[in-house]
Amino acid sequence: MEQERIFYHGSIIGGLDTILANSKSHTDGNRVAYFTEDRVYALVCCRSREENLVTMGPRDGVQHYFERFPDQLRVIYGGKEGFIYRPVSAGTLEHTRDHTWESHEDVPVVLHEHVPDVYTAILEEEKAGNVVIHRYDEIDPAEQKDHANHLRDYALNNPQLTYRDFLIEHFSKLWE
Repeated sequence: MEQERIFYHGSIIGGLDTILANSKSHTDGNRVAYFTEDRVYALVCCRSREENLVTMGPRDGVQHYFERFPDQLRVIYGGKEGFIYRPVSAGTLEHTRDHTWESHEDVPVVLHEHVPDVYTAILEEEKAGNVVIHRYDEIDPAEQKDHANHLRDYALNNPQLTYRDFLIEHFSKLWE
């Protein structure tokens, strides 16, 4: 017997009753509402659009978070609250890849969890073995430089980018 899937949507906005299909799909480019089966990933989604830097992905069934500038995790999530929602029904959700599920329709939700400090919650997930955090100082300097320069080119070539100022603030001192 297959276990029932649990889906999450992380946000910095409290009091939601619907997750709107207003994000761009990574698979077909249409508007979708995103959900995940991974609570850690939902926590990482509890950030503003102005700090839209996700540097995490699964490896061997466990999430790995890579800090790409010093103290990135604390800067983005420290002292900030988040909200984890669950869909009322998963009927419109379609699996796309890894931990990601999409709905082309708005999805009614219920509040599953209020997270007073997202940074603390992520660190607790690290202690529980649900995420591996690669701190900035632990990552090869050449890899960090390559990543910073890639983001430089991306930010400078996309003046309408909502998190461009964030990238410039945190990465410009790392650029060549």
